Amino acid sequence: LEAGRETLGDRHPDTLASINHLGLLLKAKGDLAAAEPLVREALEARRETLGDRHPDTLSSISNLGTLLQEKGDLGAAEPLLREDLKVSRETLGERHPGTLGSMRVLGMLLYAKDDLACAEPLLREALEVSRETLGDRHPDTLIFISNLGKLLRAKGDFATAEPLLREALEVQRETLGDRHPSTLDSLN
Repeated sequence: LEAGRETLGDRHPDTLASINHLGLLLKAKGDLAAAEPLVREALEARRETLGDRHPDTLSSISNLGTLLQEKGDLGAAEPLLREDLKVSRETLGERHPGTLGSMRVLGMLLYAKDDLACAEPLLREALEVSRETLGDRHPDTLIFISNLGKLLRAKGDFATAEPLLREALEVQRETLGDRHPSTLDSLN
């Protein structure tokens, strides 16, 4: 990052990628306070240099939204994640894996806000399209199955939730193994 800033400048795409990656690394380590300024810097610079609809800008919008969600600032995260989904639908299309990921992230934010009525259609749509485009055994599809199952469980719809959760667990055991974090999450 230092070398990029010195030789390429603060707004060069490679420097912005380094800023973004360092922010994500710090976020993954749990240092949200150190990560946030970097993630914000990457987003602001990408908006300025690449525009609001560029895939790298969309990635930065999502990164800041999920960071704010992890911080517990769901109110600040929601407009960012809504923007990410809206622009993803317009630029990538309804069936693109990136759009599906945006649906999942926004759906789970709404779930965290206990807005199950708004979260459920997003998660159902993401699961339906993922099954059609990626297949029933794809890791992303399994995440969508599990997320919808969790939401239905939270709604008290155990009869609909249980088969989904069992499906996710069974396929994760077969494809990822018994000790994979996703398998353990489904088992829990």
